[in-house]
Amino acid sequence: MNRPKMLCLIFLTFLLGACAGTGSQTRVNTTPPPQNKAETAKEPVPAPPSSLKVKIEPRMKAPKTMRSGGEKLLVFGQAEYITILPANFRLRARIDTGATTSSIHAVNIKEFERDGKKWVRFELVKANGQKVKMERPWIRQIEVKRHGTDQQARPVVSLKVKMGPIVTTTQFSLTDRSQFKFPVLIGRSLLKGVAVVDVNREYVLSPMSGDEHEK
Repeated sequence: MNRPKMLCLIFLTFLLGACAGTGSQTRVNTTPPPQNKAETAKEPVPAPPSSLKVKIEPRMKAPKTMRSGGEKLLVFGQAEYITILPANFRLRARIDTGATTSSIHAVNIKEFERDGKKWVRFELVKANGQKVKMERPWIRQIEVKRHGTDQQARPVVSLKVKMGPIVTTTQFSLTDRSQFKFPVLIGRSLLKGVAVVDVNREYVLSPMSGDEHEK
């Protein structure tokens, strides 16, 4: 082989080798890299509980007394039982802080004189309809005007009553309350310094019906 052909063959060999090396360097490796099994493992999902347990706190008992202005006062509901003494029968009473004087359902109300002083003869009505005759000294007279009615004059007497632990003598106006649900209305004259009213409760002092005492 002559020298020029030999040089050409060497050059072509070198050229082909260079191209082959370049192609192997620029080839893209499409094989995904191996992943760490610890990284790809899914976290376990906790199973839902078979039953949901709810803790119910015990209900606090409503107080029967409270302090106000340094005094320990009873708590009355918006309705309570009142016992009329000494006849010893009970009636349902509505507590009304808007009224000054208490009032009670009475019938056959008559004023008369005894030893030169005014007295009142009247009858109170038990829950079963039985009437109880009473006579009390006349204390005063009040004028009451209700919407849509004429002004009414009512005699006021003192009655001994019991409400829960309270035994007291307080003033009541006598009137026909047959059209009302409660035969007795308790006003501020009895409540003052004795009790506060919780309008969300009823019969706090005596939860029993009291019917067995009213017959």
